[in-house]
Order: sequence, then structure tokens, then C-alpha cells
Amino acid sequence: MKKFLAILGLCLLLGGCASQETFETLLDAYEVSVMAELRQVELALPEDAVIETFEQEDVGKLYLCDGYSVAVQTMGSGDLNKTLYEATGFREEQLAIMKTKRGDVTRYDYTWCAAGEVEEQICRGVLLDDGSYHYVVTVMADASKAGELTATWQHILDSAKLVSTD
Repeated sequence: MKKFLAILGLCLLLGGCASQETFETLLDAYEVSVMAELRQVELALPEDAVIETFEQEDVGKLYLCDGYSVAVQTMGSGDLNKTLYEATGFREEQLAIMKTKRGDVTRYDYTWCAAGEVEEQICRGVLLDDGSYHYVVTVMADASKAGELTATWQHILDSAKLVSTD
């Protein structure tokens, strides 16, 4: 009889552990998510900058200047580490990044070195994040010329801003 009461007591206790069903609620109205407007990057480039065209428009733009190049790319927002890796070949924790915010745009400034055809390349980059897209501006030159281009690069990267395509 004691065993029967113990088993009955356990059955009552375990009966309270049953999972409750949750129901999903539905709205009568169907809401369509709106993609944010794709903006363009505006830069103060030197007059002698020559634009190289690519077969695919979504690759970006490459400007060849006197002794250096400027690349502009647009990528989907969301994964900052992935965008930085695609733009530089380094992960976020491998770069020294300076983060600032102006209005609705977060700006990330960073530098890195890369192997070049003739000699090492010094590279500087700016990533502008509006929450929907990552806009990446990269300047690069041979290490022997990079020192004399510091002021020019600073002017170009400081001028990087997003403008509406309307």
C-alpha cells in the first residue's frame, strides 16, 4: 500500500510537468519589409583620377591616381567581420579600428599592409555603415610612396560621405 501511494504521488507530481502548447498569433494585415535605399559614396578625388570599369557593375569602382589607387565597394550590412575580411584579408580583431558615428552612419577607419607585385603595399580604409549596407573605400600604394601620400589620402578619406541616389 505504501508503494502504491508513493507511485500515485509521483504520478501526480509528474503530471504538473506537462508542456504547454503555445500558439502563434497572426495579423490580418500583410506587411512587406522595405529595403533601405542604396546610397552612393561621394569622394574628393584628384582631377587626374582615371576610373577603371569592370564587367560586373556590383563589383565596385577602381580609380587609378598618380602612384596609388582608390577602390569603392558596396556590400550588404550585418556582418562587419565578414566585410572587413573581404576588403582587407584580415579579421576585425587583427586590425586597429577607430570607430566614430555621425548621424545615422557609423564610420570605421583602419590600416593594413599587403603583399604587392613589386613591393609591400600600404593600405588605408574607411567603412561607412548605414545599417543596411557597408560602403568601403580603400586607398593603397607601394610602401616607398605611401609616406608622401599621407596628406592626399587623408583628404580623400575625410571627404568620404554617403549621398542619396535620388
